[in-house]
Amino acid sequence: MHIRKTAAIALAFAMVSTTGLAQNYPNRAITLLVPFAAGGATDTVARVTAQSMSKLLGQPIVIENALGAGGTIAATRASRAEPDGYTLLIHHIGISTAATLYRKLPYDAKTAFAPIGLVTTRR
Repeated sequence: MHIRKTAAIALAFAMVSTTGLAQNYPNRAITLLVPFAAGGATDTVARVTAQSMSKLLGQPIVIENALGAGGTIAATRASRAEPDGYTLLIHHIGISTAATLYRKLPYDAKTAFAPIGLVTTRR
């Protein structure tokens, strides 16, 4: 139940932050990139969040598990996607440490992404 409540709050933040977008958003499926394997904690949170988002937005949310390299494969794909709101990335604190673990990343974590909301927290 806590995950659903948190997902709804995150979605509310996302919807508020998209008020500048065209009124017809979304008009097609949204891809949610998950940087870890299906069945893991991040994937589970992504699927619960996507289910709530899909109902509220009236469009399917397609989960794509792009695993590998500590989450940098999915992050790279997200950083190269059109900034139109149709490709989202769910990640954890690892995204902020990748720059210290890998010599060359094809993105700058500080500038390549625009956060839309917090999905979960630890109590």
